Amino acid sequence: MGDEASFFEALPVVLTVSRLPQPVQDTPGAATVIDAELIAATGYRDLARLLRLVPGMQVGQERGNDQWVTYHGLGSDYPNQMQVLVDGRSIYSPYFFGGADWGALPVALADIERIEVVRGSDSAAYGSNAFLGVVNIITRHTAAESGSSVQVNAGNRGIADVTARAVMQHGPLGLRLTAQRQRDDGMPDMHDGRDIRVLNLRGDLRLGERDELTLLAGLSEGERDMGYSGVLFDSSATRTARHLDRSLHLRWRHTPAPDEEWSLAYYHNRERTRDDWFVDSSRNIETIEGALPPAVRDYLLDAKRIPVDNDRDSRRDNVELQHRFRAGAATQLLWGAEWRRDWLDAPYLFYGKGAQSQHEWRLFGNLEWRLAPRWLVNAGAMAERIDADRTRLAPRLFLNWQPQATQTVRIGWSRAWRQPSLFEREADVRIVHEGQVLNYRHLPNPDIQPQRIDAFEVGYLGVLPVAAGTLDLRLFHERIRDLVQRRPVDVTGLPLASPPVVQQVLGSTRWENFDGTVRLNGLEYRLNLHPWRDGELIFNHSLIRVSSNDRSVRDSVAPYTAGLTLLQRLGLWQGSLSVLRMGPIDAGSGYVREFRYRVPAYTTVDFSVARSTRLGGVPVELRLSGINLFGRHQELAHRPLQFLHGTQRPANEIGRQVHLSVRASF
Repeated sequence: MGDEASFFEALPVVLTVSRLPQPVQDTPGAATVIDAELIAATGYRDLARLLRLVPGMQVGQERGNDQWVTYHGLGSDYPNQMQVLVDGRSIYSPYFFGGADWGALPVALADIERIEVVRGSDSAAYGSNAFLGVVNIITRHTAAESGSSVQVNAGNRGIADVTARAVMQHGPLGLRLTAQRQRDDGMPDMHDGRDIRVLNLRGDLRLGERDELTLLAGLSEGERDMGYSGVLFDSSATRTARHLDRSLHLRWRHTPAPDEEWSLAYYHNRERTRDDWFVDSSRNIETIEGALPPAVRDYLLDAKRIPVDNDRDSRRDNVELQHRFRAGAATQLLWGAEWRRDWLDAPYLFYGKGAQSQHEWRLFGNLEWRLAPRWLVNAGAMAERIDADRTRLAPRLFLNWQPQATQTVRIGWSRAWRQPSLFEREADVRIVHEGQVLNYRHLPNPDIQPQRIDAFEVGYLGVLPVAAGTLDLRLFHERIRDLVQRRPVDVTGLPLASPPVVQQVLGSTRWENFDGTVRLNGLEYRLNLHPWRDGELIFNHSLIRVSSNDRSVRDSVAPYTAGLTLLQRLGLWQGSLSVLRMGPIDAGSGYVREFRYRVPAYTTVDFSVARSTRLGGVPVELRLSGINLFGRHQELAHRPLQFLHGTQRPANEIGRQVHLSVRASF
């Protein structure tokens, strides 16, 4: 190919892997970029679905208004081992079990410039939450766009979305205001509708040739239908939860030289959720009443409805200082420091306790050193201290070899720690009636320790000799110790109501360290081909083998994922078609004592077709999109509901959604 020599020059420069701006062939690890063009081509309404196009990502829906997202599994109930950022601001919620609320992300897809996904541990750059990887959502700078747009979506299952964007420029000041409402009735036969409103403001102010201020402010509020009808004891009863999330992010950048930059950032997140229901010990006991003595059955039928107050409020304050500079023609350096405070008030999660708080301190650095024309060294480390735990060091070392301008081979190692969340360490959840405990749902574990990963990888990125193709390949060996797992716990000796049938059926859990070593071995790759004019094929595939003496650990990782996406342009027409495959996995939510269920493998198909035109001189795009064209299937399990259905028939299935979009630009 005549243009092979310039291939790497066209590859994107990514910021996430080491915090240094680097072409992807120079990064210390694998990175996948989903750009705005691909985002638009899919027609997706939910950002998390885009991550199904990234090798190694395991994504599913338990219900229509929520997503389950992890990298290489191991997040059976609450995936919380992958950092999620919006313009560098962590949206890992102090409440959401240490994870991200993918069902109500405070960002509109139309504002996103690109999504950078680091496939592999990146704690050397981002600390504890980047244990398995990072998803960094980067919105468009106001200087990169102008004008306004309106988009309307309408489709089956009550889909009715509106997004309005206005971009204004006034001298050195650029402003963008985005308002979005997303509404639908969820999936068939489920209580999972949603009505979410988002308002975002971005302002970029040039203070001179060397300084810039950026302000990002966001508001997300809405209602989501939660729970399932028919669950034993109504332990997850149907109800409507309401949330109100606010954020303010300020960032100053100073560039005294072309290869030097200082940045200082502060952000404040505040979340408020109202989620109330009743546990009714008389509900659906016919499933187990044959095994109950008459006196126990009468007791359950006689019990009153017990209110559950799962309201919670959380706050996060974060300050970060970062300095990037060149120490010579072959050396690029970065160092920084960060302080964070999380505060969480959730009486239901912390029985008898007040609000919980946590302080975090971080000091980090990264070095890029080109020791020879074909050899590049990346070294980095994060020193992190979280409350009373000792200071932990997360180092990383990579060597990149570039024998030709069109190829790079990397080999590296990293060590990382993931601190237990406030919920994992301090959770004390009880069902109490008239002063008596009917069930201990979760018990605290103040002795829980951080889990550790040692990750080794060999990667390849290069041009293929045919079809203008590229191949991104990663071979990995990940060794995890002290894995934090939700495990059954014996409550003998704790006061319980008599008879203790609710406790006996539902059981109790707490978060504990797995006493063995978990090994993940496998490969993943992304193949891009341009086999014909204006056409592109993207193939993602991952194979993972889990070594563990515990079946629950092995089953919490899908052994394979795959996706094939076709993108095609024909004049004013544009289309995409994706075939997605997910291997079997034991993942979902809820817990029932001694009950196991592995969700079967499934295949699903998504499509989107668009045509550009002009109406009265206004550019207009018409787009028809759909997901799950193969129809109803199960992706995750709600175990208390599945327990009543047994292991032969899926209890919660999602179905197809189809919608028509009209977008006008002004």
